[in-house]
Amino acid sequence: MEQGVKAGFAQGLALLLPATSAVMGILLLVPVAPQMMQAFADVPGVEFLVPVLLTLPGLCIALFSPLAGMLGDRLGRKRLLIGAMLVYGLAGMVPMVLSDIYQILASRLVVGICEALIMTLSTTLIGDLFTGQARERWLSSQTAVASVSALVFLALGGLLGREGWQAPFAIYGLAWPMALGVLLLVREPARVERQVPGWSALPGRHVLLTSVTTVLAAILFYTIQINVSTVLPGFGVTDPAKIGLFSAIASIGTPLGSLIFWTVAKRDVRLLLGVEFALMAAAFLAMAQAPDSTWFIASAFVGQVAAGLLLPTLLTWAMSALAFEVRGRGMGIWQSSFAIGQFLSALVVPALAAATGGTIDAFPVIAAGALVVGLLSLLLLFRSGWRAA
Repeated sequence: MEQGVKAGFAQGLALLLPATSAVMGILLLVPVAPQMMQAFADVPGVEFLVPVLLTLPGLCIALFSPLAGMLGDRLGRKRLLIGAMLVYGLAGMVPMVLSDIYQILASRLVVGICEALIMTLSTTLIGDLFTGQARERWLSSQTAVASVSALVFLALGGLLGREGWQAPFAIYGLAWPMALGVLLLVREPARVERQVPGWSALPGRHVLLTSVTTVLAAILFYTIQINVSTVLPGFGVTDPAKIGLFSAIASIGTPLGSLIFWTVAKRDVRLLLGVEFALMAAAFLAMAQAPDSTWFIASAFVGQVAAGLLLPTLLTWAMSALAFEVRGRGMGIWQSSFAIGQFLSALVVPALAAATGGTIDAFPVIAAGALVVGLLSLLLLFRSGWRAA
């Protein structure tokens, strides 16, 4: 049960910044992956191990977020969050002094487990401390901040990579001042009742519906993010600088969509989902029919705007039915669902590309899937007799 704890901009910002940890965990090292391949060229299977180094934290979010939520419900959120951030910073920086790739893999496993705790507990605390429109805005801001930080960390990784592949790991130390901000600014709501209900106290139907929808949305989101750069050479864009610039232009759509969400958050969630999935479907169809790279990037931009709207819609919807006592577990399951969607996108798109003849040829099939989900959302909307406010 929640008790009154006043929270404002400072508390929201302190809980918003830790959400960059998942982005930092993957994208920071992307620019130095080739250097790591060269540094460990004598290690058998290095072509497999280096990609695992990059993606292992994301897998840990999928596996350990429900456990992180359970611990948050049982032990409290703030102390666990601070502890996870401190360990995250240490485990993240330790590869700077390591020369064994398997030791680095172990450190990345610790980073991933800490990310599961950080992402789940920071989101849960936003739900604890804010309600109504303030909660919706802080949750949507997570998507915007994560998108912007992706560009920042890619640039930082490349810049520091000039000093060697180990240099970017120093950025993980940013987790420590973030932890200090949580310590000084965030006050966790007190618990009136210490008894913590079991997993059966979760609203099962609601959690299942939001989780399945989130997996599908994450597949769509990462399909655009990952495949823009791989499709552009088909339009004659082969210069890495131009590919990076065009990809960045498309990515700006995500934070823009999150800001637009502020103005529509009060609308019925089924209407929002229907419109957002339909917009995503239209973007994929437009990308598939693009006559040139300009049209393709404009279409990808629209898809990213749709994603920026879709993710906070799903997050606020998932949190809306979660009581304080089970909010950590509910948010852990949501984070896990999003990470599973990210993982599945790396399997679904290549499979569809193989079946249709190419990545861009798979986009109409993906668009059809998005449209079906959108139509189902609108069907549920009208069957419920919804009326605009």
